[in-house]
Amino acid sequence: MGSGPKLKRPCQRCEDMFRPTGKFQRLCEKCRGVDNKSKLKAQYKEQKILLDEVKDSTILKKWKILSEAYKIGKKVWGPHFTRQRLAFDMDIPMTTVLRCLSLDRESKKSWRLVDEGKISVFKLAMICQLKDRTFHDEIVAMVIKDNLSTYKIKDLKIDNLSDINKERHRLAIEKGYSRKSSAYYNFNNWIYRGKMFLLMDTKHLPESKVDDIKKELKALNLKIKKYLDGI
Repeated sequence: MGSGPKLKRPCQRCEDMFRPTGKFQRLCEKCRGVDNKSKLKAQYKEQKILLDEVKDSTILKKWKILSEAYKIGKKVWGPHFTRQRLAFDMDIPMTTVLRCLSLDRESKKSWRLVDEGKISVFKLAMICQLKDRTFHDEIVAMVIKDNLSTYKIKDLKIDNLSDINKERHRLAIEKGYSRKSSAYYNFNNWIYRGKMFLLMDTKHLPESKVDDIKKELKALNLKIKKYLDGI
């Protein structure tokens, strides 16, 4: 006699009833699919780690070669030898030359962070390419703390110390605060401060800036309306 249709059983995870295809199947097809997807996502992330290791190894090798070649070129041709000439002679993109040679300016402190695995060589090279090195250490610390991607590093616009806090705040808004209570506190604090400023008499503002403030407030008003419509 053939066995009849298998009886349904509750899934151990979601508790939905399902008909098992095997004697020891304890999860429904949906939950089994979630498990497989999670494994695939983990494998995908592993590929990113492997690629980062390759990028670090590659840029280190290129830096050592290009740095030495640049020093030799300067000795041979003097001030007439440029990074552009190096890129042309070595048959590589100018961006690669600039990224690699920027590591010549790096400090022992930053290399120690690389050795400790706190920041990749590739990210460090991108930070070195930023025009102003005045706040270099602060930017490195921010990149490490917020684990900024290379794309985020490219977007950094820092000309003074206050810009670092602005950038951190902008990135927190983009990614979302780690705690919702912090997001609420900061949002509410911004509203309170805004209300206080709206009590200020315009005569206390520079006359040349009043029109600018009116323009910004009108633009802000439109954004607030748009935000409220989306809640």
